[in-house]
Amino acid sequence: MSNSQKRTKGSMSIWQFTLLLTIIYIIGLAISHNSSITELTYWSGYKLERMNDQNKWVTGNRFNTRSNNNIQTLRFSVDIDSSGKWKRPVGLKIGGPFSAEVFWDNELIGNKGKVGKNKEEEIPGLIDEIFFVQQRMLTPGTHHIKVRLSTQHLTFSDSSVFHFIELGPYRESGRRTLRYYITPLIILSALILVSFQSIRIGQHTGNITHKGLGVFGFFVVVLLLSEISRAIVNYQYHFHDLRGLIGWFGNTAAGLTLVFICIKLVQSQRLKGFMYLCIGLVIITYFIPMDSGDNRRAMEFILLVTIPALVLVVLLFKKQVSYLSTLPLFCFACLMSNSMSTALFLDSFQFVAAFILIAGAWIYVYVKEQSPEVEEQNITNRFLIKGSKGEQTILTEDCIALKGEGNYTTLMLVSGEQVLHQDGLGTIMTLHPKDFVRVHKSYAVNLNYVVRLRSAPGSKYWLEMNNQQTIPVSRYKAVEIRSLVNSHQP
Repeated sequence: MSNSQKRTKGSMSIWQFTLLLTIIYIIGLAISHNSSITELTYWSGYKLERMNDQNKWVTGNRFNTRSNNNIQTLRFSVDIDSSGKWKRPVGLKIGGPFSAEVFWDNELIGNKGKVGKNKEEEIPGLIDEIFFVQQRMLTPGTHHIKVRLSTQHLTFSDSSVFHFIELGPYRESGRRTLRYYITPLIILSALILVSFQSIRIGQHTGNITHKGLGVFGFFVVVLLLSEISRAIVNYQYHFHDLRGLIGWFGNTAAGLTLVFICIKLVQSQRLKGFMYLCIGLVIITYFIPMDSGDNRRAMEFILLVTIPALVLVVLLFKKQVSYLSTLPLFCFACLMSNSMSTALFLDSFQFVAAFILIAGAWIYVYVKEQSPEVEEQNITNRFLIKGSKGEQTILTEDCIALKGEGNYTTLMLVSGEQVLHQDGLGTIMTLHPKDFVRVHKSYAVNLNYVVRLRSAPGSKYWLEMNNQQTIPVSRYKAVEIRSLVNSHQP
């Protein structure tokens, strides 16, 4: 049995494939939201008291500790019991883009840089810091941790500068441990591999979906690198602006890439206009204040993914099916993850889902009717050539092959003549010329003139045409083309 026959017998229906992908997304959700690695923590502070302009303590929350040009004073309360954990070496871990003086029951226990009323006076502290809490301070009862902080070196306003304050086992460095990022590091390696391979497949086959998904993957890699950089380098806090900018770029570019893949593939000018309009609406959301930068990043990514997802739902009702028809499923999975936990969506599932989306395109080769179903009235049986001497019509049955020449295409005719078409190969193939199939990024052939598919060591493939001409075939297209050639033989 040939490879093409095995592939045909082993094919899934589009519904089986959708069910498989749904199960994979569910598994990804379960893993992302139930297997995160965290450091051992005895206490974590959320509620706090903030000293106002009248030197009175008012109730607050560390998630709403915004950057400003003044020195802020915050106070946390911690209850210590008589359990044995407090008799071991204990460290106070603090993280966020600020400089700080830290007090335990009004006794200074450490400095995170130097607090200042202006930029010249302040010395920026490390993004993450840990302070040793002496054993004599850890007596049972209620204690107060006071933090005086300043953010003079921040370039951009930050809606939540206090990332965490925790008590736990003491360690020498405040830098986050790589163990916390072991899962993201594994995903990072996998994303780099599948993204690189997707771009290669897209380049060899002229497939905009594979190429676009590869580019999408690399932008997600940029986002992921910005996330795990904190575990590699304990940088001064003002570099957090740069980290945030890189993360924003990766996040936004990834979402926009999915939109523009859809714009390239969709023929309807109305649907394209709808997508451009939605991008404008996403830009408007930047003027809506939000309590958290994390919430904004999650909302922005999901909104950008929703744009092409809605368009592809419309195309499904028109029975136009392709791999990107699964994008609404990806969008729904992201919505579910974000509703369960924005933090875990941004730290884990966003990357897991991106990997599933890109890798799923490889599995799709085993789905019956891989190409979108094309209605008979949408198939053209002629090429319209526009030139200085007017218009010329050439029937598809009189053409053996098409060769892409940049923004133009050469028509190889049965007569041996070659005619230059004013459109690129990709544009011509969207018109679905009758009996033509794309076999390479630069070639498409008329199956009626193919004699056989040949191969040689080194994954080299080519088609023999009945005029003795040979046409190169991408190795990524070889299995599909073999199946089409065998089924097209009389």
